[in-house]
Amino acid sequence: MAGRAATAALALGLALSAAACAPGPYYAWGGYDAALHAHYRAPQDREAWVAALAATIRAAEQEGLRVPPGIYAEYGYALFEEGRAAEAIPWFEKEKARWPESRLLMDKMIRNAGQRGAPAAPTTGPAGAAEPRS
Repeated sequence: MAGRAATAALALGLALSAAACAPGPYYAWGGYDAALHAHYRAPQDREAWVAALAATIRAAEQEGLRVPPGIYAEYGYALFEEGRAAEAIPWFEKEKARWPESRLLMDKMIRNAGQRGAPAAPTTGPAGAAEPRS
């Protein structure tokens, strides 16, 4: 009977020590899922959503953890939607560099952001008068 108790205690000790050695999370999601849920429930609170994306990225990078796939692109797209196309491009480039399988989509996003961010050439009408844009 004492042998069984000792064996059970040894097995329990090994199980607990193995659990303590388990690796941490593969990606640093931070509060992303809660922020995404809040954004879906109240999309008008966009500033909080964009700030949560930035905080997720900043926390992961400061702690030397992996930023989850799609987070750089999602933050870049949030900037793009706000009309900050030039600021979005570096985030699309980071996503492309970190996740090569996103290359085709990120190349298109970079191209679109570059086109939107470029100042438009004014059009001129008869006698050089500037025409309003439609």
